[in-house]
Amino acid sequence: MSSAIEFSYFTGNESEMLTFYRIPKLLVTDEYFKKLSSDAKLLYGLMLDRMSLSAKNGWIDKENHVYIYFSIEDAMELLACGKNKAVKTMAELDNKDGIGLIERRRQGQGKPTLIYVMNFISSEVKTDSEVYNLNFKKFQNQTSRSPENKLQEVYKENPNNNKYNNTECSNKSNLIRWKVIDEDIRGGSSDVAGYSALVKENIEYSSLIERFPYEQDMINEIYELILETVLSQKENVYIARDCYPADLVKSRFLKLNYSHIEYVLGCMKDNTSRIRNIKKYILAALFNAPATMGNFYQAEVNHDMENRIVKFT
Repeated sequence: MSSAIEFSYFTGNESEMLTFYRIPKLLVTDEYFKKLSSDAKLLYGLMLDRMSLSAKNGWIDKENHVYIYFSIEDAMELLACGKNKAVKTMAELDNKDGIGLIERRRQGQGKPTLIYVMNFISSEVKTDSEVYNLNFKKFQNQTSRSPENKLQEVYKENPNNNKYNNTECSNKSNLIRWKVIDEDIRGGSSDVAGYSALVKENIEYSSLIERFPYEQDMINEIYELILETVLSQKENVYIARDCYPADLVKSRFLKLNYSHIEYVLGCMKDNTSRIRNIKKYILAALFNAPATMGNFYQAEVNHDMENRIVKFT
């Protein structure tokens, strides 16, 4: 019999250097998932981890849904269990026999089964989106109906805020005075929690913390600033020295994703000059990230290519 391994104590920040499988807290804390076995929750986390590999490999169907390959044998190996236990555990997650956290589609002809890992966060935020659309309709009747109001037309056609028009602050008399937070949100914290979950999902908060463990404080500041901006009731927001309609800023902030935050963290790290107002600096970096990130990385690629050409000539 082999001797037992003697494990050592953690010191300092050593625990933050480990890599982790992600199991959403709601699977543990929410009453809806209480009946799920611990093995089923772990299996969902393992499948969730496999999603990143699928995205890199381009395993996406015609409807832009990501799928994974995860066999019974994979479950047996990772859960260290027999075939019957693996089949039973996977059935707990299935949409036919279980709770519906995964959907299995057989391809036939000896091809492996496709597994779609379902996103239960969207169900949680659904109520918040409905409140948003309701609030928008309330404010529609209180604003100008001028045909010159381009921003109003955009919101009528896109109530889910997928597009926006770059209207200047001088046109504020014609702007919809849209507020993300109105009486419904001020009346309770559930809607605020909904936006909090939405922002964390958009920027892949947990992945950022795992990828940049030593930047956790900065990531938290960025997340809180995004949430603060989205929940703000101000009509206008100043970015650097420029004035923008608050709804335009909120629209852009709700489109920020993992790559944008990674880019902003890189800008912070590379900056060598003194920053007098860190909040304003981050606010401007976040607002400009979607427009400047692509050009920045293209410039980096061009610079590397130029160096390689010089090196080999």
